[in-house]
Amino acid sequence: MQHLTPQDIATLRQGLQHFRAGDYFAAHDDWEAIWQGLHGRRRLYWQAMIQLAVGGHHWRHGNRKGCLSVWHKAMQKCDDLASQYDTDVPAPLFLLIDLLYECIHAVQQDENPVPILTTFAMSIMSEQWLTFA
Repeated sequence: MQHLTPQDIATLRQGLQHFRAGDYFAAHDDWEAIWQGLHGRRRLYWQAMIQLAVGGHHWRHGNRKGCLSVWHKAMQKCDDLASQYDTDVPAPLFLLIDLLYECIHAVQQDENPVPILTTFAMSIMSEQWLTFA
């Protein structure tokens, strides 16, 4: 498992703050800056997180089709990652999968997924997610 530097963690933390504030594009930018240098499980995980943020950005800008497309891609990344664990799927990944299902369902029901993302970001996501893999 590759090591995240203190600067990497600070950038991921900044992305989490942007995500919590509903600035999904800024969260995407922060997380992508780190994701590009990652490998293996950590890379898949952060790609799914980036896609989660991009989906929120698409929704906020009226792009329902783009939102669903990127969230389905994130779900595939999560499924690929989950299959790499011999035991139970770790909590951050399990909770991310649940969130994606809930958000996709909301959009398919013509409901706004942003309250779901906001509640998740404020009550479920923690700094422990930053070093997950």
